[in-house]
Amino acid sequence: MTSILIQNVTAITLDDQDRILHDVDIAIEGRSIVAIERNQVFPKNLVSDPCEVIDGRERVALPGFFNAHTHAPMTLERGWAEDLPFDRWLNEKIWVAESALEEEDVYWGAALACCEMIRAGTVGFADHYFWMGQVARVVEEAGLKASLAWCQFGIGAEHEVGGGTLDDTTRFVRDWHGTADGRIHCALGPHSPYMCPPKFLRRVVQAAHALDVGVLLHVAESQEQVANSLTAHGKTPVAHLAALGVFDVPAIAAHCIAVDDEDIVILAEKGVHVAHTPKTYLKLAMGMAPLPRLLE
Repeated sequence: MTSILIQNVTAITLDDQDRILHDVDIAIEGRSIVAIERNQVFPKNLVSDPCEVIDGRERVALPGFFNAHTHAPMTLERGWAEDLPFDRWLNEKIWVAESALEEEDVYWGAALACCEMIRAGTVGFADHYFWMGQVARVVEEAGLKASLAWCQFGIGAEHEVGGGTLDDTTRFVRDWHGTADGRIHCALGPHSPYMCPPKFLRRVVQAAHALDVGVLLHVAESQEQVANSLTAHGKTPVAHLAALGVFDVPAIAAHCIAVDDEDIVILAEKGVHVAHTPKTYLKLAMGMAPLPRLLE
């Protein structure tokens, strides 16, 4: 078991009192912090030998960051499409680039992303992509935590990159959920209500209940999507998904830019976690999610 002792560090606890502790020692045994004490009263027998000692003077220790919405292998497409609005960026550039991906590419793209996360202090992430077994391999090897969902399209999925049929994704969940000493959790990943018809979304909900997992998906990324949903279903994307039971399982809804007050009430009542990604919105000039109202 790995032991680490960080000495004379400033610790930002983020506990109930939001305490900031100065000149403390932090003892770590395996995956657990076993003590945070002032240097002069620290019981040295709390950590076993051999022990890695880190000088924390003029440094700050704080809990690791979590990224609630990623497409980790897309590090390979960084810089591929710039200065384009969202729809053109996605349809004219990203889909084209992803159609050329092979399974091994996903592994190396995720590996680069995980290296960058570790360097930046991100210890866990929720990822939504293709060939997710490759991403799971990277997470297992890197020592990170992750919630992983194989993206599903619902229409002609067997012909899409990564072959994300519902059978593929449920098999992935059975193979990887709870692995890596519990660091890997799996979810189902219907891409969005505009890429998945109602019949398919109902099947996803049934599978999520059967597997006892949640869902990750994109919701209300633009006013155009809302208008299309109202035309097709008579409901906003949020109301449409709620009516189909998608929010009756644990859910992370990415973006939620174009939501109204009624949508926010639904999200709150259903306990949906909204992933706010401002860097994405700025890159693609998508607008901004109503974060203050969502937090209320």
